[in-house]
Amino acid sequence: MVRRDNIKKKIIVYSILIMTVIVFSGCSGSYGKLRGSSEITQTFLQKQMLPGYNYFYDGRAAIPYAVVGIRDDYVMTSKFWTPIKKDSSQFGRLLDWLYGSDIWDPHGAEILDPEGNPIGIWFSAYTYTRIEFGPENQVNVFSPYVPTRSSIL
Repeated sequence: MVRRDNIKKKIIVYSILIMTVIVFSGCSGSYGKLRGSSEITQTFLQKQMLPGYNYFYDGRAAIPYAVVGIRDDYVMTSKFWTPIKKDSSQFGRLLDWLYGSDIWDPHGAEILDPEGNPIGIWFSAYTYTRIEFGPENQVNVFSPYVPTRSSIL
């Protein structure tokens, strides 16, 4: 009887360990992150488009949620980001009308790959987003805007 109880305990412990490994392996995708940067904030406030980057905005053209610059050697895979033409007056207008900038100060940040290498720049009143990396330098930057129930109704 004691031996049978020990076997049951071992089965339970091993089952929990296996489930934990499965859960955490599913969460260990190829994700990046943002790292705040006062230099990037100043670059965007001065409305400078840095060479070597493709620029995009998320949201409406009249009130975007964020503006990003992704290095030329990366491919933005998200369909929700709209390209910004280089050397266009649109860039300055987008920065002037960022969503939430009337309440919070927009912040600049580096977009980092899973190893911590910078692959892009970020400007938004939002300080977080999800960043996924795929094969062959593909990057998917998610919209920082998450609608609340009151904004939908």
